[in-house]
Amino acid sequence: MKIEIFEEDGENTLSFDNEHADFTIEVYPELKTYQSRMSLKDDCYYRTQKFEYRIKTNPIKLETRLIERVDEPPERYCVKDGVVLESDILAERGDLISSITKEFITDLKKKVVWHEEWVGDPVSMYILSKHPDIISSDDYRRYLRQLSEKIRSATQKVEKFLESESTGLKVTDEYEGSGRTVWYPRVKQDAMSDEESKKAIEHAKKVRERLFDEKSKDYVEISEGEFNSSKEILEHIETFLDKKPTPAKKENKRISFGVKFAAFIFQWIWLFIVVSVVIWLFSLIVSIIQYSFTFAFFVSGFLAFFLTLLRKTR
Repeated sequence: MKIEIFEEDGENTLSFDNEHADFTIEVYPELKTYQSRMSLKDDCYYRTQKFEYRIKTNPIKLETRLIERVDEPPERYCVKDGVVLESDILAERGDLISSITKEFITDLKKKVVWHEEWVGDPVSMYILSKHPDIISSDDYRRYLRQLSEKIRSATQKVEKFLESESTGLKVTDEYEGSGRTVWYPRVKQDAMSDEESKKAIEHAKKVRERLFDEKSKDYVEISEGEFNSSKEILEHIETFLDKKPTPAKKENKRISFGVKFAAFIFQWIWLFIVVSVVIWLFSLIVSIIQYSFTFAFFVSGFLAFFLTLLRKTR
């Protein structure tokens, strides 16, 4: 999955895709909201979802809740103002696939309440990078490094555990669509009979439970979902570690009305004095030139003396 980040001209947009769909995420840090736009590659279908989010710092985590969802075409709302429109969904879908419809409604009801987002989600990583006012650049990078080490360490623990596993289970990326998983190499799987495959599936399930169940003594400190997506998570981490940090916005200190008014009065008085002095001097000069005979007498005498000197020098 290729991630593209667009941040020119005030944009805060994340774009990525998988084999089935394209995603565009627009983040609004000032409002602590974001919009997700998904379009299927092989069908005319679009889904627009709007979320609110909040950030916790100890430990660092992102919590979100769904406030609106629109599916189209035709345009139909599943969620408005953070409320699941269950009656509309049931009216549209009826009882044709009741179990799927109920599961869909249940999933929406979980999303409209505050819940922690998955740490491996690139959207979570991007949103956290947009808030240096909450998480400093150094703390954000430390968070990503710690997540990376947690994934790598868990993978090593799984591999070490499987070294003593007698049936040949391995950490493999061979099977498309399964991500990274604990299973047998394709050569071994292809040689299995149906009965052997059933036993292998059951055995592998028990091994994964030992490795990814928090209550197990062999728990490797990450969930099976995180392990399955570990390759992609590590790639996302490197993408955001290479991203230039968002500069923290300077806090605009609000000045009280009283201080502003006092400054205005002081400036007004100061300008009044300066302007008054300038006008007085200008009017004095004008009055002297226009109405003072003494001034005229001295100026004319000075000119006469100057002209006399000019004649003597010729």
